[in-house]
Amino acid sequence: MTSDQRTTIINTFHSLTMLNFSPVLDKVSQSEFFVMAAVEKLSEYSNKNIGRVSSIAESLHVSSPAISRTITSLENKGYAERCVDIQNRRNTGVRLTDEGRKVYIKECENVYQVFSEVTDSMGEEKITQLITLAAELRMSFENALVKSKSKA
Repeated sequence: MTSDQRTTIINTFHSLTMLNFSPVLDKVSQSEFFVMAAVEKLSEYSNKNIGRVSSIAESLHVSSPAISRTITSLENKGYAERCVDIQNRRNTGVRLTDEGRKVYIKECENVYQVFSEVTDSMGEEKITQLITLAAELRMSFENALVKSKSKA
């Protein structure tokens, strides 16, 4: 692989991570949307229907203080609430309020509409290939990074 190809891959994946979905989000910012998504996903695994702040931060690869600020913003809008774990008061959980869940579902519909347009434009077969190849590439990168870290 040439140096130009490596640079193109890095730049392409970086630009994909920088996509701005704000134009299709009505009631929340992009960071609020991703935190809401993480809360929903993590609460599926919890019997209390909450996601822990540290788990949200880890899943989004963002610092806990940044997540905490975003959660505060969601709380101020009435879309989320913090819950203290009775068994371990140092663990703070977060859940979406009923209103927050409604807003999240509506925002998902807006984002999914964009994805439908992309899929229609590119074709489902290409999208499926892209997903498969991107997952394979990610695993290869993770393995190489683990290997290079163990050498250090």
